[in-house]
Amino acid sequence: MRSFRRWRASGTGSARRGFATHSPRRETRMKLWSGVLSPFSAKVRIALAEKKLGYETLVVPWSRKTLWGPKPPEFLAVSPHGQVPVLIDGDVAVFDSTVICEYLEDRYPKPPLLPAGPEARAACRQLEDEADFAMMQEVVPLIQELFTKTEDTTRDMARVATASEALRRRYDALEKQLTGREYLCGIFSVADIATFMLVGFASTFGVVPSDGHRSLRAWVDRVRARPTVAREFEAMTRAAAAV
Repeated sequence: MRSFRRWRASGTGSARRGFATHSPRRETRMKLWSGVLSPFSAKVRIALAEKKLGYETLVVPWSRKTLWGPKPPEFLAVSPHGQVPVLIDGDVAVFDSTVICEYLEDRYPKPPLLPAGPEARAACRQLEDEADFAMMQEVVPLIQELFTKTEDTTRDMARVATASEALRRRYDALEKQLTGREYLCGIFSVADIATFMLVGFASTFGVVPSDGHRSLRAWVDRVRARPTVAREFEAMTRAAAAV
């Protein structure tokens, strides 16, 4: 089993209910269906923590044998695609991590996780989308070949090499975007959360920003030092060790 010592990725859980230990700033009935190996679930958990919103955690289990599953019927009832995360806020059920984060931003706007102004917010959403879709497709081969598969003889290392090269090119682009900036969108935002999770996953598998990525490396340290992110990655490290 690969250890996620360096970057705190996620492990598995059983199909059980557990209460998050976050400190809510008001009574809430929010519940979050999430997965311990899902960077999209982690994005929402960090957003909730940044906004200091309490919630109950409902876990969809993952294992190398079954991957995601078995999926509880009550989860499938609120997740039309059978994917995590899903947020339940009273009578409202919201699926898709990006939609959930936008819902939280609309309903609980302080502190903001999007910059002010329509142009800046649109640009930030595009960076989040770039991470969730394009960058995720570059990270998936590393997860599938180096984590899900446990035997070296079954791993497609050519696929790993192709994905690694694509990620290094992406690091070059991120370096340009972060030069002279503390965060991707000026303030700490959903774009930082989404991108950081995937840089973290890739780094776990050896695809780390190089010495030439000075701005990117400084950003990584800055994001990782946030208490909400540090707590999430510590929890994910413990979960990964149980796989």
